[in-house]
Amino acid sequence: MCTSLSKNKLLIAGCTCLAIGFISALSGIMTSVWAVKEYSDNQGFFKSVTFGLWHFRRCGGFRINGECNKGELQQTDIQYFGAEGWFRLTQAVECLGLICMVIALLILLLYFFVSSCKQRKALYAIILFTFLSVLFIVIGIAVFGGKMEQMGYSVGWSMGLAIAGVVLAFLAGIMEVLELR
Repeated sequence: MCTSLSKNKLLIAGCTCLAIGFISALSGIMTSVWAVKEYSDNQGFFKSVTFGLWHFRRCGGFRINGECNKGELQQTDIQYFGAEGWFRLTQAVECLGLICMVIALLILLLYFFVSSCKQRKALYAIILFTFLSVLFIVIGIAVFGGKMEQMGYSVGWSMGLAIAGVVLAFLAGIMEVLELR
């Protein structure tokens, strides 16, 4: 077992990148700071709104005693900023991307530890699901980022985590392709 793992150094590095990328993408997708909009006046009143794919947070008041409320996005919140179609598309493709990443990780673990799964076909499946996850998550990020920018929102750190996860998954895919040689 140890000798077969030592032969697959690129796959081990790819598996590590894919696992860290999954955790990063999942954290980014589940948090509520994909889009940020802040307002303030010269009397000290401020208002900030952050949206994620599933949650929101609204804060307002004076800098000293501002209040915040947060919760799950409801259908009325999504309709409020006219985002029903593209917002649901973003939620769907981000979920598909995470599902593909989990499938790639599972097949990769089977490839390592089950001798009957050490076939070239399994490696092709790993590569396919890794790059599908990258494609789906990038589509979601592009749609969400483009629409929110049109509405005056800026990109938040949650989207940055999702982007970092995609970059790591892409690097894992490259390492998987290099393992084919």
